Amino acid sequence: MRQEEERKVGHYSWLYGVIAGGCVAAMQIGVGLLQVEGEFAVMMGAAQGLLVCSLTVICGSMMEWLLTPIPTEEEDGPIHPARERVKEYETAFRSLADSFSGTSATKEISIEGTSGGAAVLDMPSKTDLIWNTRLEENRAAVAVQLNEMAQIMTDTVEHAWDTRTDEELEAHLKKKLRSMGLCVHGVLVYQQESKRQEVYLVMNTRRRRCVAVKEVAAVLSKLMKKSMMPAHDSRAFVGSERITIQFVERTNFEVLYGIEKAVKGEEQISGDNFSLYHCQEGQFIAALSDGMGSGITAYKESERVIDLLEQFLEAGFTKETAVRMINSALIVRSDAQVFSTIDISSLDLYTGICEFLKVGASTTFIRRENWVETISSTSLPAGVFHKLDLDASSKKLYDGDMVIMVTDGVMDALPADHQEALMKDIIMEHDTGNPKELAAYILGRVRQYQDKQPSDDMTVLAVSLVKY
Repeated sequence: MRQEEERKVGHYSWLYGVIAGGCVAAMQIGVGLLQVEGEFAVMMGAAQGLLVCSLTVICGSMMEWLLTPIPTEEEDGPIHPARERVKEYETAFRSLADSFSGTSATKEISIEGTSGGAAVLDMPSKTDLIWNTRLEENRAAVAVQLNEMAQIMTDTVEHAWDTRTDEELEAHLKKKLRSMGLCVHGVLVYQQESKRQEVYLVMNTRRRRCVAVKEVAAVLSKLMKKSMMPAHDSRAFVGSERITIQFVERTNFEVLYGIEKAVKGEEQISGDNFSLYHCQEGQFIAALSDGMGSGITAYKESERVIDLLEQFLEAGFTKETAVRMINSALIVRSDAQVFSTIDISSLDLYTGICEFLKVGASTTFIRRENWVETISSTSLPAGVFHKLDLDASSKKLYDGDMVIMVTDGVMDALPADHQEALMKDIIMEHDTGNPKELAAYILGRVRQYQDKQPSDDMTVLAVSLVKY
């Protein structure tokens, strides 16, 4: 029975590959024939179709292999971390596909004739140019995705190879945790390139007890002779249900954050969206997106950007790749131009290094002990051009330093010739270590420069780095 199912899956992989390759070949041949490329168009179309078919079958086979359950002695044995990562990638790609599906259907273009009546636009050269431009953009977007997919598969396989069973640690844990009423069924250890370790414990309690995960972390810390803590998305307690808990090395810093917003004029909703979350263990992400315009339309666009960014970063994409793929989605999803700024501050809670990535975003401010530093951007928003211009930089932060991110509405409310200088003075005026208080103070002071309601959506996001 199992062999029959595997044969069916293999047939489906070939079927999907043939369909995908045929569609690409047909599209290429059709465009080529419109340009009177003749036999060359047919050859190029067939070659591209064969390439896509082969890549689809290969990628499908690798995904099937990665998602195949690992044989264990018990049916509900430990779940391999690599399988969980692949599922996250799948979710992220589905979200991107949903964004691409917003591409509108081709509309008949008409112009007003010289006699006043409607006449169909008969400009083959212009139509060809439009279609060729769109086709090139789609090809470039697909190329980026295929390259990233290959890299993801490589990283996932390496992660699987580097994750090993630690029988010695498992034996010690079984002895130590038995007295706490816990049964340990498996231990997996993954060592990162930075030499930091992650530990996955498969366990449950006996006699319907509940044990705090922090107590397990304390035992694990003594055995490994390094401070360990549960991952941020882990459960707080272990019960009778068998679960897998991830433990990571304790970070050197933690973050506090606060946010304040103001809505433009008579609008009911802000076009700005933000995200504050722990992406991977030891990485904290603060992100802002300002949708062009205001109201519900701007809100939906900036929300789509933030949602995609969260899913790609959580799945393991680099910030640069995630932003480029979002830019591709904004370009090809609709005939209408859709712009959104992207502003990312990524804090490494082990080292204190903060990486900044800006796409058309406003200036970011870093408040040190007695001075303020600025991170500026000269790039255009996402969705303007297919080739994205990224402004990237990094700074070392120390205990008590604050990162203040703002949208354009905040800076534009200040006098044009002295915006950054005034913002620095405002930030230093309020001597507080509470980011929520500082964000509220900044927004209040900025609004004092306006005699009426805000002329644009305003958002102030403050993040403070605190040493343990």
